[in-house]
Order: sequence, then structure tokens, then C-alpha cells
Amino acid sequence: MTNQHRRTSRIMTGAAVLLTAAGVTAIGFGLRGPQGAPPGTAALAAPAVSSATPTSAPTTPAPTPTSTPTPEHLARSVPVRLRIPSIGLDTAVSQLGLNPDGTIQVPGYDKHDPAGWYRGSPSPGQIGPAVFVGHVATYKAGPTVFYRLAQVKPGAKVAVTLRDGVTAEFVVDRTKNEPKANFPQLEVYGNTPDSELRLITCGGDWNPTTHEYSANTVVFAHLTGADG
Repeated sequence: MTNQHRRTSRIMTGAAVLLTAAGVTAIGFGLRGPQGAPPGTAALAAPAVSSATPTSAPTTPAPTPTSTPTPEHLARSVPVRLRIPSIGLDTAVSQLGLNPDGTIQVPGYDKHDPAGWYRGSPSPGQIGPAVFVGHVATYKAGPTVFYRLAQVKPGAKVAVTLRDGVTAEFVVDRTKNEPKANFPQLEVYGNTPDSELRLITCGGDWNPTTHEYSANTVVFAHLTGADG
């Protein structure tokens, strides 16, 4: 956790991604507030998405679910709850699509707004990386859903409850701060042979001039089993 994360009066935004038409890579970027807005302003209009070249929606479909789910490959089902006990995270999950400009939608900006699952990615337990995004903090709300995401350690457990009643169980492999200027697109969003999870928010250093963080915090996890 950086000093900027602790100084919530200077923190503005969460994270978002721009997916390419190929459906396997993306550009990590943050959100910015109104230009010239002083840090610590009590209430600001909802931040706008940072500028980026829009692309069309991903065309790679999610893998077809098997008829008999196993811990290695679960049937596709919408995630409804995400829990990380080691950081006290227990949140409902919203569904995120794409904006007209091709950028992924982001969760709401209020303190209790949930994390969001990008429904163009595999669902948790399917082959490939299921992608979740959430805000770290905002001017108006202070710390938000993924505020402590950078504290997640290797070996931590992550549980995702699905609409069909199954809970997909993951273990964290690593937590990394990935620079936005050189974001490792294939490592984060590329196809994988196993069922994996990506949890993404803003991280690194806060730039009061650009109103952006320098990096994205990314949690990488893999499926270990299922319950239900």
C-alpha cells in the first residue's frame, strides 16, 4: 500500500481496461477527474474515462461449457459474490459491458458500490482469465471496494459465488503493480490453459497534475476447486 493509497483526500479513481478486437489483449488505464480540480474537493462530477483509442468489442467468445463441470472447468455462470477473507473483502458483483467508444464500463463510484465482472471474459471457473475491476477510492467516497487489493499476498484464498449455486475457489499466485505506460497485455488478459482470475484496480504513484495513478494493481489467481 503506497502513501498515496492512505491519503484518501488525494485519491480519485479505480481502474478500467480497453479490450482489443482480438479479445486477448488490453490496455490498462485509470480514470481522471475534471482538469484542475484541487485534491480533497468534497464533491465532484463523476470522472470521465481517460482518453484512449477506441476499438470494437472483443470477438473471441467464451469457451463452451462442458456438460459435466469439474474443478478444472466449470460451466459458465454469472458471478454474484466475491470474497477475499485475508483483506476482509466481501462484495456483490455487478456485470460490466462495453461503452459506445469500446471501453469497458466501470462500477459505480459510491463507497458501497460492488466490484464488476467483465462479461466478455470467461466466467470464474471456465478456461481462461475471468476479469474483475473495481475502484480503489474516489474523491467523494474515499476508500472503495478494492482499496486493500494491493495487500493481497500469494497463497490468499479467493471465493467467487456463481448464480448457479457453485462457489469457485481460487488461490492467489501473485500481486503486481503493472505500469500503465508499459502494461503487460498478454500476461494479464491473454488466453490461459487453465481457469484463472484477474482482479484489477489502480496502483503505483498518484500524479496530482494528471489526476492519474502510474500503475494498475493486478491480482493473479488460479482455480483450486469448487463447492456446491
